[in-house]
Amino acid sequence: MPRLFGGWLVIALCTCGPAPCPNDLPASCPAPAPGYQAQIAPLIANRCGRCHGPGGPAQTIPLVNYDAVYVRRSVVLTQVYGCKMPPAGEPTLSSEERAALLGWLVCGSHNN
Repeated sequence: MPRLFGGWLVIALCTCGPAPCPNDLPASCPAPAPGYQAQIAPLIANRCGRCHGPGGPAQTIPLVNYDAVYVRRSVVLTQVYGCKMPPAGEPTLSSEERAALLGWLVCGSHNN
């Protein structure tokens, strides 16, 4: 709602509630394709390992190595693209991290 403040019209923007989930799933494999070893493994270790690693609250859904991530790739894609992961209260993925992870998943999730 607009308000007068010191003679200036100020429009307050509501920042309550979560930011909208971007519609950023790549239509095809980006070039160059993100690499698991160089980009995705460190990203998952840094952003997912605290919960999905040993001793974490989601350790029953481990994401600790390529094989574990690969067998859950469709769930990872659904959860990340739908902005359900990382969960509320955890740091969100940067746009570059999100693009790399979604791109890798769309490219076939190769162990490269």
